[in-house]
Amino acid sequence: MSRVGRGLCLSCLLAEGIGGNGNSNRADETLDDVLGEISVLDADWHIGNYQILEEIGRGGMGVIYRARQRHSRRIVALKRILSYHADSQETLARFRREAQAAASLDHPNILPIYEVSESDDGLPYFSMKFAGGGSLLEAAPTLRREPRRAVALMAKVARAIQYAHSRGILHRDLKPGNILLDARGEPLVSDFGLAKWLDSTSHLTQTITIFGTPGYIAPEQVSGPSANLSPAADVYSLGAILFDLLSGRPPFLGENALKVIQQASEKAAPKLRSLVPGLDRDLETICSKCLEREPDARYRSAGALAEDLERWLEGRHIIARPVSAPVRACRWARRNPLMAGMAALLVALSTAVGVMIWNGEMNPAPAPSGIAVLPFESLSPEKENAFFAEGVYDGVSTKLAKVANLKVISHNSVTKYRGAPNTKEIGRALGVAYVLEGSVRREAGRIHLNVQLIDTRTDAHVWAEEYDRDLSDVFA
Repeated sequence: MSRVGRGLCLSCLLAEGIGGNGNSNRADETLDDVLGEISVLDADWHIGNYQILEEIGRGGMGVIYRARQRHSRRIVALKRILSYHADSQETLARFRREAQAAASLDHPNILPIYEVSESDDGLPYFSMKFAGGGSLLEAAPTLRREPRRAVALMAKVARAIQYAHSRGILHRDLKPGNILLDARGEPLVSDFGLAKWLDSTSHLTQTITIFGTPGYIAPEQVSGPSANLSPAADVYSLGAILFDLLSGRPPFLGENALKVIQQASEKAAPKLRSLVPGLDRDLETICSKCLEREPDARYRSAGALAEDLERWLEGRHIIARPVSAPVRACRWARRNPLMAGMAALLVALSTAVGVMIWNGEMNPAPAPSGIAVLPFESLSPEKENAFFAEGVYDGVSTKLAKVANLKVISHNSVTKYRGAPNTKEIGRALGVAYVLEGSVRREAGRIHLNVQLIDTRTDAHVWAEEYDRDLSDVFA
């Protein structure tokens, strides 16, 4: 039978053309859209040594068929690159890389590759074990009602990924649809199309369609070069899959892929028990450790994750522990040194000023009382520093407002006195006994803050302090 392109028979094309209804709405469809809707299989279609039985899957790079090996009669899955990618060297390289990566691995929970070859028209293909049990994507609704089974499956998947890592291969696109199930329900890791050898640098283009699946990929897969990726990226994905199986949704949701990626990069993953209160707290701890934004804070390996999952299944104590508040604060400080420096300065400054004022107010003194915090002066020309000075001012005002029995004048009331020299006049106008003024200069990673507390009744400086700190040392 005469065929064109991706194994399409000419008689099928003619039948489609004759039987078409002439709907003009199809005019804007591409040839590939039209061809993709046509049934292309018949009993004598072969690719290499395989009889093609039916199409069972299709992606942006290739199509997967259920096929029968001609001599052994073994049923296999056969993946072949789509013909319209034949001229794309990048796609051809990625397809061959998937075949090579998977073929180099021999593990009971990794989908085995039987043969890698090319069809008569020069398109690469490979055959692999046919997994007739679907995938975790289809099994997810059932597994949500069976958390122990979900954990047992993911422990085996984690062991398989640890094996791949030990062979120098990162998967980089782990998701429920890529974890297949065989007829006995055993998991099989598949689709190494984005696999990367740990000792190599990929020059393949990184776009939103090929760097992985939003919702399951680690934040560093989006923000950094692929050469810097480590096994921790796959650990994150394993945690995201487990989170999905136990809660019924991935850790982050959004109206589009970019929104999901942004959330994963900027926010901590939600607590598992906030979605499923009845789940064991240890499972929440395991998921949280996998989903840490910083790679070094996750499990040290996929094998370590597997060990904790196995400990949970055996009723033993898990190794992972919830991250304490001080540790989280230090991690936040490393990610946000500017804001961390501001926070530390605010605590020290507001505490000192609050104590000074409290002591003063305890001593006999005429009314009025209270304090006005004047806008801090920025001594650096950069616009960013002006924002920083404004932030210090707002923070000090907020902190002082929490001091018991201390009146703090509102921002709107003091703004017009920015830079005013006569503190006695300010005191009379605002009805306060004290004015706090200061200046901020930030340069070369250091912050210099100068503050003075002035008694408006005597115009005397009752307290003054200078802070000169390296922001990187704030939490040292």
